Order: sequence, then C-alpha cells, then structure tokens
Amino acid sequence: MIGRLRCTRDTPTDDGRAARPRLRPRWLALWGALTVAALALTLAGTGAAQSPGGLAYSFELTGTVDPATAAWLAEALDDAERAGAEVAVVRLDTPGGLDTAMREMVQSIIAARLPVIVYVSPDGARAASAGLFVAQAADVAAMATQTNIGSATPVQLGPGPDSEVLGRKVENDAAAYVRALAAGHGRNADLAERMVRDAVNVPAERALEENLVDAVAPTERQLLEALDGFRIQGPKAQALDTTGLRVERQEMPFTYELRQFLVNPTVAFLLLLAGLAGLALELASPGTIGPGAVGAIALLLGLYGAVQLPVTLVGALLLVLAVGLFIAETQAPSGGILGAAGVGALIAGGLLLFDTDSPVFDVSVPAAIAGGVAIGGFTLFAASKALSAGRAPARGGPEELIGAVGSVRSPLDPTGQTFVHGALWRARTADDVTLAEGERVVVEQVDGLTLRVRRAGPADRSSEEGAAGGPSPEYDERSSS
Repeated sequence: MIGRLRCTRDTPTDDGRAARPRLRPRWLALWGALTVAALALTLAGTGAAQSPGGLAYSFELTGTVDPATAAWLAEALDDAERAGAEVAVVRLDTPGGLDTAMREMVQSIIAARLPVIVYVSPDGARAASAGLFVAQAADVAAMATQTNIGSATPVQLGPGPDSEVLGRKVENDAAAYVRALAAGHGRNADLAERMVRDAVNVPAERALEENLVDAVAPTERQLLEALDGFRIQGPKAQALDTTGLRVERQEMPFTYELRQFLVNPTVAFLLLLAGLAGLALELASPGTIGPGAVGAIALLLGLYGAVQLPVTLVGALLLVLAVGLFIAETQAPSGGILGAAGVGALIAGGLLLFDTDSPVFDVSVPAAIAGGVAIGGFTLFAASKALSAGRAPARGGPEELIGAVGSVRSPLDPTGQTFVHGALWRARTADDVTLAEGERVVVEQVDGLTLRVRRAGPADRSSEEGAAGGPSPEYDERSSS
C-alpha cells in the first residue's frame, strides 16, 4: 500500500532547499479509513472472543431433605432467575428426608421460569427416597456415572390395622405423586412407581436405559454439552441451547448449613435435653445463674429446630414429665426411683418426639439412650450436690472457729499459741489457767485475732478436729515437726 503512494518532484523552495514530498489528500484519507477499519475489526474480534456466553447457575443440594434445604433451593432458583441464567443445575446428593419439605422443593422446581436440571452428583452420590421425587420434578433428570436413585417407599407408621391402612394411604399417595411427575416429563412412570411400592433402586446406567432419567454424564461440563439441543417436555417445553454456557457454581451458605444442622431431629432433641437440664438445675437450686443461662440458650436453639419438625404431643409431654421427676428426686429423694423414671421418660420422649416418617430423618436410638442417661444422670448429680451445699450450715468467718478443737503449740500462761483449722492462732485461756504444750483445747470465743479457749474434755476429744473440719492429731504432729 505504501508503494502505491504517489509523490511530487523535489522542487527548490525560496531558500534553495528541496521541497519535501507530499501525500495526496485522497490517498491520505483512504489510508486513515483502512487503518480505522482494521483496528475496529480487531477489537470486535477480541471482544467477541472474550465476552461470555449464557449462564448456567449451578448450586449444591446435599444432606437430608428438610426445611433448610427447601428454603435454600427456593432462594437459589430465585437468584438464578435474577442473574438471567439460561438453566439452573441442582447438584443433588441426599438420602431422603421430610415429605413436606420434599413437596415444597418439587413446587419450587415446577414454578421456576427457567429450565431446571437436577444432576445426581458427584460419583458416589444418591437420590434416595425424597430425592427421587425431586429428580422427577426436574425438567431434565441427569446422573453422574457412579450414582444411584430410588428406594422411596414410605416408612410404616406402626403395628396394628389402623396404622396399616394409613400406611397404604401414604404409599398410594406417594406412588401417584411420583408417577405424575415422571409421566409429565416423558419418563418411565412404571419404574418410578415401583421405587415407591417395592423400594427399587437402580444405578445410573440402568436408569438411563429404562428412561427414568434423561442423561448420564461424568462431569457437569460434559452434561451441558450433551444436553445441547435436548427438547424438554412439560409446561416449559423447549429445546435447550447449552453450548458454551458459563457455569457459575454456588455452595450452600453457612446460614443454611447452620439451619440444616439445627433442624436435624437428633441435634434438636439433644439441645432440648441440655436446655431442660439447665433449667431443672436452676429450679432445684435458685441462684445458680450459669446452668440456667446455658440451658436457656440450648433450649431456644432446640426449639428453633423442633418447631420446624412434626412434633408429637406424647413426646413433648414425656420431656416435661422427665424434668418434673428430676426435680422431685432432688426435693424428696426416693433412692433413685424417681430419677430412673425421669431418665426413662427422657429416652422415650426423644424417640417419640418427632413424627418424620423417615428412618434417615429421625432421632437416633443410640443418641437418645446415651443422651438421656448422660444428661439425666448429670442433672441428678449436680442438683443433689447443689441442694446439699444449700442445706449445709454457713461456713467461713470467725463463727466457724467456735467449737473447733485444736492443740497448744506454745504454753498458754495464760497467753500463747494454738493450732486450729490448719493455722497458728494467738490464744488465751478463758479461765486464765496455764495449759502446757500439746494439750487439746476448744475455741469458745474469737476476739479479733485472739482465740479464747478452754481445756478440751472427753466429749470434745471424741470428735477431734476432724469432726469440726480441722486437721487430725496426726496431721498436727506432722505439721509441728
């Protein structure tokens, strides 16, 4: 291009120097236009290469299905919509949980305006029990290669014909619910129903072969690539465009993790135990602020978790009865009968406190037994000690020395030194008689730092100083040596 530029001849100027060549204006304009165009194309290409594509909002959902995970799912889906995400990916790993929380999660997934992909991951994860329903509610159900899904049979409520009828009703309801979810997304409704009725559980590859899930992929990125062009069914029917999506991963916030910890039935029960134990100690021995304050905090945390769970009246009454039995044992000792009954009430109350209908979301039997025995035993022990201390006569000050038995260390004539309660005291005989070293004396009066004593009689010698809280004669002799 430079070679095509035309120049004028060198012509002398008025001062005799050769004139400088000049570019023609039209060639100068063309040069500038081409340069600007090339720069614009370069910047446009760079911007296109660096600008991100659509967004895949990915977040984890692990642990039991409970009110905390249900709230986190609803918030995360709202965040995905506000961020303008093309799809939301739920990384699921759960053993199951509460039926009420599961239905809230299903409703959140169905109500979401963007496609929701439930991806059972990572390898080793599962979508058991309530997790099956969450997966079937998704617009796309997917699994990592080494995962499994199923085992969604409701728990039998108890023995007896009434409970069997109720159990069948619950099972029929769950079977119809999961069948509707699976069929609504074009999946194998028969297999989904058998997972409820017969507790069937299958690995990822079989779930894909039998059309229970839509895709199996080892990683989230490979899953999104495989789903490009996939047409989802249901109210949000559309073809997915997942090529080049930028994945934004979100983990469960600490507040939801803490809430999930507190709504665990075992944790809530143990916190309630600790709270009731602290309050029982406070009632048994008023004025002990520490146990009452700690108990109040533990009780509030336990109640926070308990109110979000289905609490039974029988379980709550048993816990209150246990506290009453513990207080009764400390006030009117029964030889441990009332205390043992209180421990039994604690354990039974823990096992019957929550009606979750889920073996993975219930109070642990070993935890209920260990917690009931440990906290019940500690409460009885601490309360008995506190009561004993409260009923004992006040000790300390000069009054404690009156009646104490000691020994003469330097002759009292009539003033000398005596050894009483582990210390040397200036002493004076009450009747101004002389007492030799080693004689036993009894304190009758305290005048400042001087003790008024008398010679100990046979009755005083029988008790010795040990009965009054002081050292024994042998200790006195060792101390004086």
